[in-house]
Amino acid sequence: MLRQAAEMLDLALAALLDNADLEVDLDQMDDQIDDGESKIRRMVLEHLSLRPNKDLVASLVLISMVQDAERIGDFARGLGDLPALAKAPRSGPFAEELGQISDRVRPLFQTCEKAFRDDDADLARRVVDQHPQIKADLSDYIGRLADSDLDADMAIVYASTARILQRVSAHLSNIASTVVQPFDRIRHDDEGG
Repeated sequence: MLRQAAEMLDLALAALLDNADLEVDLDQMDDQIDDGESKIRRMVLEHLSLRPNKDLVASLVLISMVQDAERIGDFARGLGDLPALAKAPRSGPFAEELGQISDRVRPLFQTCEKAFRDDDADLARRVVDQHPQIKADLSDYIGRLADSDLDADMAIVYASTARILQRVSAHLSNIASTVVQPFDRIRHDDEGG
């Protein structure tokens, strides 16, 4: 699911920031992610029905993770709708900065997947630790957009992209938190925030 969502994000960002043609159906790709979530939920339910006292916490963690992965697919699909709102090609400093920030988000997919597969708390912590700075940088970016003289269509496209990248980073951090946090602290930092 994460790989599919990452591919969707790559394609949508290429259409958005590189002005590339979007030649795939992101809705169809997202439907595949949704189907994966349903399949995993069904498998977990069947497993717990047969062995209710076995792997309960692991099952709940898995359900939480697939929900975050499914949301990333939804956000990536939404990015694919944004180029149609722009009346001109995306270029200039705001597009470039957004590209640079997206280049920091994109590797988190592989780091997150590897952290989970290898139960690697150090890798997972890297994803969790990067999210606050990405969030702050994107919030600052949106503030500068609001103060800019960009046309409304471009400001909306860039601000929407920034918010989606914030949410993608947050969901990746949530998934990584399953490796470093006890179940009741998933989606929260160590300090309780």
